[in-house]
Amino acid sequence: VSGAGFRLCTRRSRTWFGVCLNSNGCNSQCISWEGAFHGGCGRSGFGFACFCYYRC
Repeated sequence: VSGAGFRLCTRRSRTWFGVCLNSNGCNSQCISWEGAFHGGCGRSGFGFACFCYYRC
């Protein structure tokens, strides 16, 4: 994924536990706790997980 002139790489959050149903909470946690550019909930298997987006 590219945006604003740089590539973004996706990684499942290392600090979010359980099903992700709150993208705003996921985004805040990715930024504050993991130093990511942003975050959001996304499909993972049969459920939803929090994914963080970092500059590659």
